[in-house]
Amino acid sequence: MEAAPPDRAREARSRRRRIALRRAGALAAAVLATAAVWLLAFRDEGGEADRGSGGGAGAVSKPVANLVAEMSLGERVDQILLLGFEGTDASAPIAATLQERQLGGVLIARRNWIDPVQGVALTGFIRATGLADGRISPLIVTQQEGAAYNSLAGLPPSSRQLDIGRGGDPLAAESWARGAATELRAAGIDLNLSPVADVATLASPLAGRSFSDDSAVAAELVAGATRGCAQGGIACAPLHFPGQGAASESTDEGPATVSLDSSALADRDLTAFRAAFAERAPAVVLSLAYFAAYDPVTPAALAPQIATDLLRDEMRFGGLAITDDLSAGAIKATQSVASAAVASVAAGADMAQISSPDDQPATSAALLEAVQSGQITEERLNEAAGRVLELKREQGLLRL
Repeated sequence: MEAAPPDRAREARSRRRRIALRRAGALAAAVLATAAVWLLAFRDEGGEADRGSGGGAGAVSKPVANLVAEMSLGERVDQILLLGFEGTDASAPIAATLQERQLGGVLIARRNWIDPVQGVALTGFIRATGLADGRISPLIVTQQEGAAYNSLAGLPPSSRQLDIGRGGDPLAAESWARGAATELRAAGIDLNLSPVADVATLASPLAGRSFSDDSAVAAELVAGATRGCAQGGIACAPLHFPGQGAASESTDEGPATVSLDSSALADRDLTAFRAAFAERAPAVVLSLAYFAAYDPVTPAALAPQIATDLLRDEMRFGGLAITDDLSAGAIKATQSVASAAVASVAAGADMAQISSPDDQPATSAALLEAVQSGQITEERLNEAAGRVLELKREQGLLRL
């Protein structure tokens, strides 16, 4: 038999994935029918019209501001946490956490995802548990960058950003992101920590993860990917602001430095972030590298010169600012995760990402104590929680 043309073969694979997702969704719905039906109606009714509207402007709506004002201090602190967990099903410890607290987000990593059938049942369980008794659902978050850099096996994209970047076509990047976003949404994902907006050479620790070592090409493709993500119905967060393509090593492993001056960073690394923000990206991930041009002794996500002065004041970004994983080696080599989380929120980050469950109890306690002591002002906490909730509203997770 003659082999199917590549486009037809890709369509067949995508169709098989969609069928698998529908079957998995039916399984999850059988267990969690009430919450699943409620959420579907909720997102279809209000999410589509509002999605992406707050990325560039960043204004928190009045209903969200009112909701923040009604929350207790502990509830507001919980909203600024993006937490990873162990487990793959309803027996995971995150279940007890979600029954007690209203988290800002739950991170689905490789360790949590076996295949689409199991994974959709897991996201359905998280959604139902998060919504029970009138609670506010967490954002369900993953990092799906493409091929070997995917967290969710069996879902697209099957190509790396570098593979897409070789063609230099923004429409290809848009299609690449749209296809992935469509299936991620069907799998229950609200937010993808992608695309990588760093300008990285093949010698960079981020080689393979970035579109290009040419800043103009990277900017065009990041813009295309940002559009495609929105078209697919989920939020995306470009990373790692302000651009860690020239970093000395991976921040996953340990401290890393970007030695470029501010002019070089503006011309080379900030270009792709400007392009994403112009496309109204609703969120961004802050780097954990040290940037000599701004603060050579403080990771970017913890530095006010970057998280506030550069991101908010200079680049006028008003969306949700999420730290890169504070459980990474770049943080643990020099300080506790709890102290880093406090410093990041005080500096201007809105959401502390913490993948390791071991680091989470101390971090929650430290954030609460920091607000009570005034190290983090209530105004800063309210701003951060408001941005998290605004993104939830845009994604159709709040009926306001």
